Amino acid sequence: MPDNDSQDTGQPTTPICIAICNFSSQWFLIPQGTGIIAVILHQLDYQFDGLEIIAEVVWVYTIILLALSVSIYLARIFMYPRCVARALRTSMVETSCLASISITFTTIIQMIALTIAQQWGAGWPIASYVLWWVNTVMAVIAVMGIPYIFINLQSPGVKAIVPSVLLPLISALTSAAGGGIVCEYSGVGARLQVPIIIVAYLEIGISIPLAMAFDDVFVARLFERESLPMDQVYQDMILCGPFGQASFALLILGQVVRSGAFAQYNRGTFLSAEAAIPIGYASQFAGLLSWGYGTFWWGYSIISILHTAFKQPGGWRKTRYSLSAWSLVFPWGVYTNAAVELGKAMDSSAFKVWSTVLLLLLLIIWIVNHILTIKGLITGRILSLQYGWRVGHYRAGEVDKQV
Repeated sequence: MPDNDSQDTGQPTTPICIAICNFSSQWFLIPQGTGIIAVILHQLDYQFDGLEIIAEVVWVYTIILLALSVSIYLARIFMYPRCVARALRTSMVETSCLASISITFTTIIQMIALTIAQQWGAGWPIASYVLWWVNTVMAVIAVMGIPYIFINLQSPGVKAIVPSVLLPLISALTSAAGGGIVCEYSGVGARLQVPIIIVAYLEIGISIPLAMAFDDVFVARLFERESLPMDQVYQDMILCGPFGQASFALLILGQVVRSGAFAQYNRGTFLSAEAAIPIGYASQFAGLLSWGYGTFWWGYSIISILHTAFKQPGGWRKTRYSLSAWSLVFPWGVYTNAAVELGKAMDSSAFKVWSTVLLLLLLIIWIVNHILTIKGLITGRILSLQYGWRVGHYRAGEVDKQV
């Protein structure tokens, strides 16, 4: 068998090559978080002229970010396979963040269903339908394969478990949520909707019990007084993600079922008009319960992050920015999106106002993350370029000290 060492193009000695070698899968958190913001902006109850256009601009920006991130990561794989293999073999964060590709792709498909499938018609409803199935295959591979790697190949122990292990589960839940949007908004018929609905519920069935189990494992770590350090504590917000996304998925799927998908399909005892009403309402009620559980983790993560920031030596002023901060955006976003959907389902002013407040706070977090990420790119620090982008200051093997 070929030696991985011999497959690398050589030790990187230029800033651009070191940057590529250090380009971790955490960069996929950026388009992932940006995509959910596009969806929320489009679906928010309180609209103003131009907000949908802003949502579409953010959507296009998401596509660009995802394409750029995937391209650089592929370049990293081809140029430095040993570097990538080592990261995937030893880092749960590196492995789990690969699921963010599927998550981002789902948000892009959701926007296709919400925008051009309705505006342009023609083949776009079918396009969103086909793309959803393609992405669902990716999500299922992630939810089945990545946890297997955690348990059987990495096996780091309870004290090394981090909330990012939930990302593969979130990918399946996001696929389920995307399926609900494709059914509700793209305009595909009941014959095409029903398979999506069934598979989406199966994805929820796979992911929610596992998410609760992984949460329990992480809580066991916390009871051992093994809390995350400041540069990783932002990941605590991911604990909210599965339940916020499951809430939205259950709400939108319940709405689709009640809207007549089962009644029009009308086969057997389950896929019938008689079953549709109780199933739809039960699904939406479960969505409310899931949002409640997500609320606990949303509140806990905020307290945890603030507590960690203030208790560290030197206080919050000593906090250094890292890509882990992007872990805040998507979970906060799906929690907000579920609140938007709850406002629609219950015609509740409280949820409509609260979801708007959550969105405003989310936009602040998103903008600040962008500013600090751009600053980190300019200095090179976010890519572990300790001498910046100056050529001639790095030696062979330098990257091994920084990855």
